[in-house]
Amino acid sequence: MSGGARVWVAVLALLLAGVGHAAETSREVPYKDLVRIPLMMEKVDSDHVFSGEFSVASVDAKQPLPADLRVEVLVGDEAIPVRVDSDGRLRLPVRQGWVDAGAKLRINQPKDRLLLGYNFRARPPSGTRMRYSQFAESAAVMERGIKAEAGWLSFAAPKPHALDVRFRPGPAQELEIRFADGTSKRWRAVADAGGGYNGIELPWKPEWGDAEVILSEPVGGVMPLVK
Repeated sequence: MSGGARVWVAVLALLLAGVGHAAETSREVPYKDLVRIPLMMEKVDSDHVFSGEFSVASVDAKQPLPADLRVEVLVGDEAIPVRVDSDGRLRLPVRQGWVDAGAKLRINQPKDRLLLGYNFRARPPSGTRMRYSQFAESAAVMERGIKAEAGWLSFAAPKPHALDVRFRPGPAQELEIRFADGTSKRWRAVADAGGGYNGIELPWKPEWGDAEVILSEPVGGVMPLVK
C-alpha cells in the first residue's frame, strides 16, 4: 500500500472507529456506521474525485473466505442478500433510506474470523500540464470531508498538509510549479533502486490554486497526506 493510501486508511480508521468495534464484538454491524463515510462523501465530492468499495477478508490473510459466507442487510422484516466477489469485494449498496430504517449488516461467521474494510482511491490527474487546483483536487475534497465529519470539532481534526505524488517505477521524475509572478519551484522524485517507489511529497497549498503544474510524465496517483 502506498504511503498516501496508508495515511488515508488511518483517517478512515479514526472516523470509522465505531465500525471496527462493532465488527469485533458482533456478527450484526449497524449499517449506518458502515456507510457514514460514503454518504458524507456524496455531499462533499460532487465531482467524484474519490471512489470507494467495501471488502471482506479473513483475519488470517493466508486463508480464503469461508465457502459458506453469507452477508445480508436487515431492513425491517426483510433480509437482503449482499454479493461477495471471489476477491472479497463486498457489493454493499449505500442508501440513506436503509440508514433511516435502522438497518444492520449480518454476517454468518464468528466475530473473530473476518475483517470488514472500506477502501478509498483518488483518481489520478491526467496529462502533464494543469492548474495546481486540479492537480491537488483530492486534498481539497478530503479537507471538506474531514470538516463535515468532525463538525464542531473540526479545529482539532487532522488536516491535509501534503500530497503523495507517485510515478510509475523507473527513472526519477520531476515536477515544476510555475507561479503568475514568473517564479517557479521544482521537485525531483525519490526513486529506489528496486523500483518500488518513485514519488514526491508535494506541499498542499490552497493559495497556489492558479499556479501551473508541469510534470515530466503523467502521474500514477496522487493521495493527500494528513496530520
